[in-house]
This record gives sequence, structure tokens and C-alpha cells, in this order.
Amino acid sequence: MPTLIILLLFGLICSLIARSRGRSPVGWFILGFLAPILALILVLVLPDLRVQQERERKLRSENRRLRERVRKDRQVADQRYVEHQGRLAVHDEGLGVDTSMRAPPSDEGSTSLPPPVPAHPVSGVQAAQWYYVSGEERQGPISHETLRGFLEMGVVSAETFVWTESMEDWMRLNEHRALWESLRG
Repeated sequence: MPTLIILLLFGLICSLIARSRGRSPVGWFILGFLAPILALILVLVLPDLRVQQERERKLRSENRRLRERVRKDRQVADQRYVEHQGRLAVHDEGLGVDTSMRAPPSDEGSTSLPPPVPAHPVSGVQAAQWYYVSGEERQGPISHETLRGFLEMGVVSAETFVWTESMEDWMRLNEHRALWESLRG
């Protein structure tokens, strides 16, 4: 008889603790009755489900808020881009020029760069918009000053492939004499 009372007491204790932690009191009563010490240890060690659910709810809410913010920021950026392109088109039309940049040469279907060509003088290296290769990805366009900063920071090196509109093909930065001298000077 005293053993039955102790088992019922463990079942009741496990049930009360489980309920306060967001778990099933009936299931934990049965566990506490059948395996009293083990059930008591487990119910004390297991995390509080209410705290976890509240944390997950907050994270979902924050994720929704951030996704909405990103969506709105994209809309604003897209709208500004369209307005900017419109202003550039009006400007180009008024001046009778085309300032749109043509895409750098690409070797479709291949991940390797075209072989470098011998260096040839390119006028206006400081006014040009430059593309460079990082890994196997084209980056840019960037200004001459940005390219200089990237060289100083180690983002690009003497061996980095570069290209601009006036060039026929990609070449290593140090093979483009005019650009290399202007960046180091």
C-alpha cells in the first residue's frame, strides 16, 4: 500500500511539473507512476515548451516583418531604378548620345576566362567603368578610384582579370600598362 501511494505521488508531481512546462499532464502522470525517478528526472530536464513556442512565435513574427521590409525596399529600389533609367534616356536623347554600357564579353557555356591578349594602350583609363573577375564571377562596373581602393584593400590583385568597353578582351590588371601605372601612381 505505501508503494502505491508513493507511485501515485510521483505521478502527480510529474503531472504538475509537466503541465507547468506546457506538456501533457496525463502522459507524464502515467510515466511518473510507471517509472517514478526516471520520469521526474526527464520532466525536470526537458525544456519548457511554452518558452520554446513563444520564442518561435517571436522569430516568425520578426521574419515576417523583415521579409515585408525587404519587399518594400526592393519596390523602392526598382522604382528609383526605373526613374533613373528614364532620366538617363531623356538626357541621352537631349545630347544625342548613347551612354548605355554594353555588356562585357562573355564565353557562354564556359566557366573559364578567355586567354589574355597582349597589352595595348587604352585612352581614358581613369574615366572608364571597369569590370573585374572575382572567383569565376564578373563584378562591376566600378570606377577607376574604386578599383584603386580595391587594389589597396586586396580585393583585386595584379593577376585579377579586368575589362572595359574600349578593350577587345579581358586581361590581367598588371598586363594593362596604362591602367596598372595609373593605379600604382
